[in-house]
Amino acid sequence: MKLKKYAKLVLAGALILGACAPRAKKQTLAEIEECQKALSSAEARKAELVSGIEAKKSAVEQKKAQIQNLEAERDSLSFWLHEVLEKGY
Repeated sequence: MKLKKYAKLVLAGALILGACAPRAKKQTLAEIEECQKALSSAEARKAELVSGIEAKKSAVEQKKAQIQNLEAERDSLSFWLHEVLEKGY
């Protein structure tokens, strides 16, 4: 018996709170949709920038490897030149 009264009281309270709850205005909904579009646009831009950063890092690593190869070649040629000059060619 008490359970039924308690259930009715809870149901009545829920209905009253539901009726008094604030309603979303059309303008508010439009603002929310606009914000969601801006968010998805920003996320897409972020993804583009992150991939650009990764490409730049890869290019930097390739350039560093190229510099090391060129420095090794320079040192080899320098050694060869000193050898040639010492022999008097």
